[in-house]
Amino acid sequence: MDKQNHSAKRLLCISVIFLAAAGILSAASRMVPGFAQWYSTTIYPVIQGSLGRLTGMASFSVAEMLCVLLPVLIIIDLIAVIRRSRRVSGSHPLRRFVLHILTLASVLIFMYEANCGVNYYRDPFVDREAFEAAEFTEEDLTGFCELSISKLQENQETALSGSEDQFIYPDKTAIAEEAIRSMKELSEQTSPSFSDYSSLAGFYPQPKYLTFMSRLFSNMGVSGIYSPFTVEANVNGEMTGLEKPFTSCHELSHLKGFMNEGEANYIGWLACINSDDPAFNRSGWIIAWIYAGNSLYSIDPDKYSELRKKLPDDVIRELDENREFWQSHETRASEVQDRVNDAYLRSNGQKEGIQTYGQLTTLMLMWYAD
Repeated sequence: MDKQNHSAKRLLCISVIFLAAAGILSAASRMVPGFAQWYSTTIYPVIQGSLGRLTGMASFSVAEMLCVLLPVLIIIDLIAVIRRSRRVSGSHPLRRFVLHILTLASVLIFMYEANCGVNYYRDPFVDREAFEAAEFTEEDLTGFCELSISKLQENQETALSGSEDQFIYPDKTAIAEEAIRSMKELSEQTSPSFSDYSSLAGFYPQPKYLTFMSRLFSNMGVSGIYSPFTVEANVNGEMTGLEKPFTSCHELSHLKGFMNEGEANYIGWLACINSDDPAFNRSGWIIAWIYAGNSLYSIDPDKYSELRKKLPDDVIRELDENREFWQSHETRASEVQDRVNDAYLRSNGQKEGIQTYGQLTTLMLMWYAD
């Protein structure tokens, strides 16, 4: 009985320590000027480099595997606690099980805060004053859309040869390797006046394709996710090829500590368009057309239709297939996920919620004008 009490007190103590540490990190990142930036550039890289290398040794997503195994392990623990209570008089199985859950939850909360939560309050990748002051005309937007079309025309000419009439994206291993190379190369390039590419330097583990949960992610309208518990960039393996290079780089930017969704989109886009790989270059400029084209359509639908006709037929086919894919997976779950994600982003300082993703258009136009 004394051993049980001692074990219970130890678990409670562990829970309190992890919860207190998480609370301190959360409060300091929000209330202490400069703390989040210091943490994200000194402490977090050590965690990312060590835990990221450990989970990176697995070819599969450790986060996905834990999601599958954790419910099973919890049930096994509950059964074990009940069986133990039958052998030991005076034991309290429910209390012990609750302590186990509390300890697990406290560790996960701490890992979230340490590997993700604080980074929401670091200095942004882009000068926010320059972003807030940015103004563009319809002519600027049209010019950028025309640039996207010309880049896709060039890509089509170099990517397709002979009898080939359809672009084939590389397999997941090749995309993962190129995503890392593209992010590292971007960190070495000259930055525009409103951002600093050198902050992207350092170690990157390979992005992982989800195996069991891709269908769930498709139904939820999710293309990828960063796991702070395993420091992994996870990609929906079920979606069409055009989004996979861009999403891989987007999630790697989160892993590097940039949590703002608009900035992650921008970093992912920059990595793609600066890549020598035709698949990444193509992915980046198609994404550029989607975002900038949608903005142009909202202003001048006729001009949008006129420009869209200039896109290569193969690109239009990909756009149609991508739209049909996501439309076929529109469910109640995707609507709920949008609301949850919106609330989550707002709670972490992204006041525009899921609209933050759309900041990519402004950031691309800033890049275009620089």
